[in-house]
Amino acid sequence: MEKKFDLLKVIRIVVVIVLLAIVVYEAMMIYRDQKEYKTADNEYESISNKYVRDAGVKKAEETADDANSDDNNADITYPDLEINFEELKSVNSDFIGWLYFPAVDVSYPVVRENEINQYLYTTFEGKSNKAGSIYMDVLSYSDFTGYSDMLFGHNMKNGSMFGSLKKIYQSKDEDILADNPYIYVYTEDGVRIYRVFAYYITTDGSYSYTEVTNEKEYEDYISYIKKNSIYTFPEDVSFDGCPSLLTLSTCQGQSGSGKRFVVHSVFLKKA
Repeated sequence: MEKKFDLLKVIRIVVVIVLLAIVVYEAMMIYRDQKEYKTADNEYESISNKYVRDAGVKKAEETADDANSDDNNADITYPDLEINFEELKSVNSDFIGWLYFPAVDVSYPVVRENEINQYLYTTFEGKSNKAGSIYMDVLSYSDFTGYSDMLFGHNMKNGSMFGSLKKIYQSKDEDILADNPYIYVYTEDGVRIYRVFAYYITTDGSYSYTEVTNEKEYEDYISYIKKNSIYTFPEDVSFDGCPSLLTLSTCQGQSGSGKRFVVHSVFLKKA
């Protein structure tokens, strides 16, 4: 009887030790992740402070490159960010532009990958980090003029990178895009202004990620988006002439679930 009691006592001690080890391990992983997140945040904050200056707001004048040109878009203004393209390219030669999505506080340099997932866990300055970079798909056009260009970013727990995109559908009592549904891409050739027209949850490898190479595929793609969008299509947006699309994609839900959240926008004009 005494031996049985001693055995139970030993088992309890072992269980407690194992549980404590798990708690310590999880705490260490959380600390490591938070430290890594902070390192990435510091890097991107430093980049923004060094190479970007907010010079106020400008009105987007009419140009020959405009799409969706109508009275509703005639008075679009845009944040006048002065980007030091030369210096940013000296830091990373894959730099192609600066992404600014004010409705969800997204403001990052964009790189174009040369091979699949090149920047998945590599920061703009080339450091290994879970935050990675905001990067363009290898099949997209580096000047953002493809039928459908795509940008990827991690859904970071601290809301950095594309972690704040979830605010779009989580704000059930408020449409945070109502006042400012625009995405801005700053390139050496000018500021490209896009209008968000759809968003929804999908899965990795779905038709949302298809390569669009011609007008017929473009029309099919728009039809697919309309069927899946949980956002009411703006009535003043036209797809006549196949204006360039820009899609932002990030992970959704638990890691490994294969779910993705995508935000589709359409090119309006260049400033």
